[in-house]
Amino acid sequence: MSEASLFDTSALAAHPAATASATHSLYRKYRPTTFADDDLVGQEHVVNTLRNAIALDRISHAYLFCGPRGTGKTTTARLLAKAVNCLDPDPLKRPCNECASCVAINANATTDVIEIDAASNRGIDDIRDLRERVKYAPSQLKTKFYIVDEAHQITGAAANAFLKTLEEPPPHTKFILATTDPEELLQTIVSRCQRFDFRRINLDAMVARLRNVADREQIRIDDDALPVISRQATGSLRDALGMLDQVAVYRESATGDDTPITAEMVRSVLGVSRNERVETLARSIADRDPAAGLREISAAVDAGDDIRQLGRQFVAYIRLLLLQKAGSTVDADETAVNLATQFTLDELAALIRQLSDIDFRAKRSAFPQLPLEIAMVEGATRGERRSAAQPATRDPAGDSIAEPPADFSNDAREHAAPPVQRPSLRDRVRGTTSPASPMSPREPVRPEKQHTANHADLPAVASKTEPAQSSSAPLTVAAADSSSTNGLTLATIVDLWSKIRADVKAVNRRIEALLQQVDPAAVNGTQVVLVSPYEFHRNRVNTDEVRQVVESVIGRLVNANVQVTCVPREDAMRMVGNETSHGPAPASTNGEPPAPSLPRAEAAPAQETESVSTTTVDVADAEGVPAASHTDDLARITAAKNIFDAEEVTD
Repeated sequence: MSEASLFDTSALAAHPAATASATHSLYRKYRPTTFADDDLVGQEHVVNTLRNAIALDRISHAYLFCGPRGTGKTTTARLLAKAVNCLDPDPLKRPCNECASCVAINANATTDVIEIDAASNRGIDDIRDLRERVKYAPSQLKTKFYIVDEAHQITGAAANAFLKTLEEPPPHTKFILATTDPEELLQTIVSRCQRFDFRRINLDAMVARLRNVADREQIRIDDDALPVISRQATGSLRDALGMLDQVAVYRESATGDDTPITAEMVRSVLGVSRNERVETLARSIADRDPAAGLREISAAVDAGDDIRQLGRQFVAYIRLLLLQKAGSTVDADETAVNLATQFTLDELAALIRQLSDIDFRAKRSAFPQLPLEIAMVEGATRGERRSAAQPATRDPAGDSIAEPPADFSNDAREHAAPPVQRPSLRDRVRGTTSPASPMSPREPVRPEKQHTANHADLPAVASKTEPAQSSSAPLTVAAADSSSTNGLTLATIVDLWSKIRADVKAVNRRIEALLQQVDPAAVNGTQVVLVSPYEFHRNRVNTDEVRQVVESVIGRLVNANVQVTCVPREDAMRMVGNETSHGPAPASTNGEPPAPSLPRAEAAPAQETESVSTTTVDVADAEGVPAASHTDDLARITAAKNIFDAEEVTD
């Protein structure tokens, strides 16, 4: 058989549209085949550079195409491979889609343009095989192209093995890497490539492309329906063509006639809420009418609208009001302009900050509409929820604790002082209480044991407690816990732990999976001590990559710089025990040696002094066991309570 017969493309050239016509998906059928402005849309900066490189014959050995999904990365890679191998004498007309090389590439009938899915060929063995195949010359075309899709999924060892081949490939071989996440690639790989950042397709270009495809497919669709599809696609032309295909099939199966596709029909198929619904939600917040907003959300649920999509539309609309209020040039109608005048910039910014994670919370809520309803009530009642100011409480030093300013944003609440609340079970287990508000029930004081022995050894304690008994100051206990410094307490970390894990998951799901087997154990100044029973989890959490993510999330939530370390539970118990047992002893005011104190003891007011001193007397039992031994035992018991969140059961 002759060489010409092996690559006979005459049959393919006679029917160039045979493959395309057999494909029913619009985004595959109308995949761009040239660099023309009406074919490959929205990426003019990439197209101009590549066409000039082809005309000047200055093709690089490696390219990196990165950008969001559906923006034309793989399509452009194929066009570049086809243009470099095109036989048309005019470089500006390449690819011509008529020569033997172009026809063979269009029909996937050549072995010289190899597409590799890095998601399934990501190991070092695959890279070794690639290095061996690169050495061979092309069999049909003049230049061999390797298109590596989802290149960021190549493993670290495989990427390092790929470096030398990528930097100095044979003259007849070119590489094109395509990825949606270039930050995951090694910088040594990025530096060896010419990088092109693909942008999201703008609204006008996408509407024009959809109109072109609809006319060629003889799909009747109203002009106001195309922007609805384009906005829903969020810059992905592939998604937009898929939605157009879906709506066209729905129209044909639902009506059976030649009725044009309307905007309302598109919203019904895609689950998109009407603009009037979003405007009603914004107006209910502006008018401080939460009932109207809740009714509109219930109507959206009854109508079958996608609540998460409604939340995204609502956030986008509030952002539009923010830009309008700030004086930015936006395409706002008269309704949006009027609504923007009813808010301040601070209110709009705080509202967007509050609504920004609705999509994340709705995905994990038992009632998807609940996060949006809560945000609606909080936004509509801004400035009114704390109109009845709570009485200020006092700390042990006598200074009043001011209430945080009223604000309806999550960010403001995170950075404000914690509100006065009832003591939690965790605090009661530890034997500490927070400053109590007038509505907080105080813990009953245990009856103290009366000891007849060793009273002669405590003259200083007795003299100090006598004035305290006559004091009429209210009983308040300020926690001077060893796990709290500068306002950062273990209770704060424990209460925020679910939020910390959720925020970490938004950054890196793998790190959040590690935190499922990790618990907070203690806080020592700015150091947060975590515990895990598994050595693998401890080693991973203590790596720089994981620790920096966890520290940044905790630091943002507590508004402080923290350091995180993960240790076994036994080490955490010893750390807590040592800190409590070797803490500074209270100084004596009359020259007597300071009395030993219980671990994790509170810096109590005068009325608590007798309780502490009496309990301290009970450290040594009648058999003469040293007090230090009992102190260490009590420290270990207290640490165990804190770590395992347990409660001691007494007879």
